[in-house]
Amino acid sequence: MINPTRAAGGGYAEWVVLPEAWVVPAPAGVSLAEAATLPLNGLTALHALDQLRLPPGSTLAVTGAAGAVGGYAVQLAKAAGHRVLADAAPADVELVAALGADVTVTRAPDVAGRFREHAPDGVDAAVDAALLGGALLPAVRDGGAVALLRGGPDPVLRAQADQRGIGMVSAYVHDYDGRRDKLDLLRRLAEEGALSLRLAGRFPPEEAARAHQLLEAGGVRGRLVIEF
Repeated sequence: MINPTRAAGGGYAEWVVLPEAWVVPAPAGVSLAEAATLPLNGLTALHALDQLRLPPGSTLAVTGAAGAVGGYAVQLAKAAGHRVLADAAPADVELVAALGADVTVTRAPDVAGRFREHAPDGVDAAVDAALLGGALLPAVRDGGAVALLRGGPDPVLRAQADQRGIGMVSAYVHDYDGRRDKLDLLRRLAEEGALSLRLAGRFPPEEAARAHQLLEAGGVRGRLVIEF
């Protein structure tokens, strides 16, 4: 398989031939554009959940549940047998419920308190796709865990977590480079209908700038794909 990648200079000019271990067939019955929305965000969410190592039946909080990583985290957690609490803006409540969240709370400054209303003893773990940081910790029980995106915890967050024995793990998609088993798991779950491939729009290369503008403006529900 040959995939276009973003070149170091900021354009889309490089072609990369990937090793066999890095690819799997696209899920049956979907377009190539839809299939392209799965690997990056799906593997990030899967890496987060794998590191949390939750036994079936655990209670997981997911922030940013309407986004690409958060949405996959909700669906992967449900497929693994967990109870999922998620946050959402009012306009996204139906979407997050459709993804399988057992409870959806309104996004607000006191989101941790809203999660606690449905998990009085605290959730077992959280995937912080909305990057709430310390504001999310009160939702997690002592001895629980939080999966972070975009790097590890800063010293302040680490100290707050350590005081309550809360573990901090970092989801890093490239830790699953070459993990064909993980990518194939996502493919199978997509074919079974457990994962939704949310395509927000297709763009030709000459409209790449517009795609980036839409992404940076926020509020995109699904992935934008540039087709070569």
